[in-house]
Amino acid sequence: MSETEKFSLLKFAGSFFQFLPWAKTLRYAAGIALIGFVGLTIYRAFFMPTQTTKQITHIIAQPGAQVTVDQKREEKKPGVEVHPFVEGYGFAESDNRKGVGAKAGVQVNF
Repeated sequence: MSETEKFSLLKFAGSFFQFLPWAKTLRYAAGIALIGFVGLTIYRAFFMPTQTTKQITHIIAQPGAQVTVDQKREEKKPGVEVHPFVEGYGFAESDNRKGVGAKAGVQVNF
């Protein structure tokens, strides 16, 4: 028969102040946290429901420390949205070149 060691309360209490068990515990906790973080990232990227509203905010700063905030919400419609656009612009360079231009295009939102 094998000899068993008697229980020692002093030895039991001393085991809480050893380094190696706590290092192993922290290593396991870091591994579980890493797996949880990767899982949360995958959930947020592929399975989390997205917002169905689009919010547009215009902040207008005026002289005299007056600030106006204008917020608009639009319900996002399912499907494809096509928005043609035309933008005009003017420019002036430091070497006295001046000009105007325009760009046009189509924005497609899924």
